Amino acid sequence: MKHLQMLPIALCVLLVPIVHGQWNRYYTQAPQARYTPMVRTAQRVALRHSFETDGTPAPSTVRPRPPAPPTNAPSQLPALTPDNDAKISQLVVDFMMRISRTLPQQQSRTELFSPLSIITVANLLFLGSGGSTHEEFGKVLTPSSMNWKRMHQRYGNVLANLMSPEPIDSRRDQWRRQTCPRDDDYEDGEGGPAPKSQVIRVANGIFYQKDLPMRQQYVMLARSLYGALIQPIDPQASAASTALINRWVSDVTAGKIRNMLEGPLSPSSSVVIANALYFKAKWKTQFEPLVTRDAPFFPDGLDGPSYRVKMMSMSGCLPFYRVRDSLDTTIVGLPYRDDTSTMYLIQPANSSRTAIRRLQATLTGKMLDSWISQMKLQSTMVRLPKMHLRNSVDLLQSFQKLGFNSILSPAKSDLSNMIDSSSSAGPKPYVNQILHKLDLTIDEEGTEGAAATSALVDRIGSQRQFNGNAPFLIYLRHDATGLPLFYGPIFDPR
Repeated sequence: MKHLQMLPIALCVLLVPIVHGQWNRYYTQAPQARYTPMVRTAQRVALRHSFETDGTPAPSTVRPRPPAPPTNAPSQLPALTPDNDAKISQLVVDFMMRISRTLPQQQSRTELFSPLSIITVANLLFLGSGGSTHEEFGKVLTPSSMNWKRMHQRYGNVLANLMSPEPIDSRRDQWRRQTCPRDDDYEDGEGGPAPKSQVIRVANGIFYQKDLPMRQQYVMLARSLYGALIQPIDPQASAASTALINRWVSDVTAGKIRNMLEGPLSPSSSVVIANALYFKAKWKTQFEPLVTRDAPFFPDGLDGPSYRVKMMSMSGCLPFYRVRDSLDTTIVGLPYRDDTSTMYLIQPANSSRTAIRRLQATLTGKMLDSWISQMKLQSTMVRLPKMHLRNSVDLLQSFQKLGFNSILSPAKSDLSNMIDSSSSAGPKPYVNQILHKLDLTIDEEGTEGAAATSALVDRIGSQRQFNGNAPFLIYLRHDATGLPLFYGPIFDPR
């Protein structure tokens, strides 16, 4: 059976305290993605956020009582009511598209990232901002006809739905309402539905210098809206603080990421804001391990040079759509067993690095949703490389291009709703690093006999085809909420 695992990580260094929170939805244990901002200021704070829908308390400054040390057990599920909101999901998809246009590098192997991970950290910064910094965040992160307070509450509701074992699904794209001609193309066995196997884990952590004057209002809202865990750290014991944060990251990701921070933290780093996202699931239609073989991959088109990759093959009844306009693009969906998430593969005709760049420049969130809404279940053959991809990118320039400028400046940054720096004569808290890291593995599991393999090969003359022997886009979406978990182009799957 095929598994998809992705692990984004980001680091951001600011002069502010850090909050950490954790939301878990899982059927089996698993690790995954991470995003960590670090902040510079006098001290660090760690807070634990529970989900509440109460009104916003009056702002005040407190020095929070140190919480109990973090444990390996997941935080209690948030109390927010799981719900969907089309404006919130559209906001995240639009944010995804804007971020993707800031990342292109000339010879990158992949520019895969987690939109959900990055925007969650941005929202935690937005929540603690004031003045012009708050206005800059609001222009990008607040949907039209929705105020910023309502946005945070609705975002929390949608995230709670993402974590729900039985998420509300108000979207139900056309292909999900159709019946496959052959049920055995979807199921691995007979006699009822397969046991649930999908794992989605989202965690937010804020680690702050223990004497940092955190705003009580921020602590309460981060806990209630984002389920954040807040943990104070000792600025005089930087090696121990680094070990604590790395241990938390390792626990959340089931050991996939053991050294989130390299080397001791600087005494000037007052806050580390970390987000971890982990996803693991089994395909509804499996790839056949015995059919996987070496095949050429053409990064610059079929007329250019190639290299050998392990190419997997499968044939089944899958959602498929061909865009017949000037874009001439194919999109195929690979659903997961739990029927709440799908990995969409998107590829222009005669694909190459240049063709993908042209598609990225044109593609919008609304276009992508329109294509998915027109997909229909069809007999489809898919060839896809086995992949273990890693990506690391500093998002400072991306934030600047999005219009988040003042928070990156010691002179202009305003995080006064997170930290009370009025009594300090030092520099203002600001963000000086935003590092996003991701690890994606797509591999096979299980065995099939020669007869089954032969039958699969016989079916490769399918009506529709997706041939992943040239660059393509990956769009992994939680269909029930419409939230994008991972997105980006694949130029080199080795």
